[in-house]
Amino acid sequence: MKISIVGPGFSAIPPKGWGAVESLIWDIRNALISLGHEVDIVNTTNPKEIIDKINNFRPDFVHIHYDDWVGVYPYIQYPCACTSHYGYLERPEMFGGYVSIANAFSRIKPRIFCLSEGIKKIYTVLMDIPEERLFVNPNGVDTKLFRYTDEPKFPDRSLYLAKIDYRKRQHLFQSIDSLWYAGNVADDKFDQTKNYLGEWPKEVLHGHLTEYGNLVLLSDGEAHSLVIMEAFAAGLGVVVSQYATANLDLNRKFITVIPEEKIRDLSYIETEIKKNREYSVLHRKEILEYSKQFDWENIVKNYYIPNIEKTIAESM
Repeated sequence: MKISIVGPGFSAIPPKGWGAVESLIWDIRNALISLGHEVDIVNTTNPKEIIDKINNFRPDFVHIHYDDWVGVYPYIQYPCACTSHYGYLERPEMFGGYVSIANAFSRIKPRIFCLSEGIKKIYTVLMDIPEERLFVNPNGVDTKLFRYTDEPKFPDRSLYLAKIDYRKRQHLFQSIDSLWYAGNVADDKFDQTKNYLGEWPKEVLHGHLTEYGNLVLLSDGEAHSLVIMEAFAAGLGVVVSQYATANLDLNRKFITVIPEEKIRDLSYIETEIKKNREYSVLHRKEILEYSKQFDWENIVKNYYIPNIEKTIAESM
């Protein structure tokens, strides 16, 4: 098939540094090409250019990866679906200015590739989008990019790998001595003199993530976080907030969930991080095996292509 993927348009694809959505778009493009499909990435902030580039490519399917471009959806003449990566989708009380975009989704009622069952429910209940227009399609990760070792250099350190901002809440946990941080800083409450590793370029992420004992992500909102799957691909267990559990098997001992009512109990969190880290370091092969279900080639075969085929069939 010929597939157009529409990005936000603000950053390069592939990204040179941070950019989870841009990374996801690039990885799915590579997975599709490896399976014999033809892919064109449309990455501009000009709506007219988006339509022109799609029309010039004449795709079988168009996939929009940016909420703000839902207004372009009615002008696309090919089978099309949208995916939102908005971190607060399952927390309507946090929408703020996003309400106008949610209203646009309610009005336009596009086909949507939802990142989880929880997100699908939001579109059905809150935005009144018919269930037949909703398809669950988790994110994936290119597991081949990540180095793996059985003997990490820093087995007694946990890594908080994310953009350092209000939603990710890193500044709340800086009293935990074994917790280290990597990411671009957008929160002036964060103390860069304490266990801060800077912003990791992709080659450092791919080669060095495996050297830590486990990953921590205690955000107050997530859709389907890429960094969690990257951690699994590098052999790391995870300690996550209750808002970062999309598509995870919570029965796995290397996945620890911190309830929101405990999010400021630093003694409890430190104990849970240490327990998870000790288990995870000893069970890396189990974690690596678990990561394979999130590999993009499996996601594309088991979710993405079947969902595209259903979308095309329903568009005829």
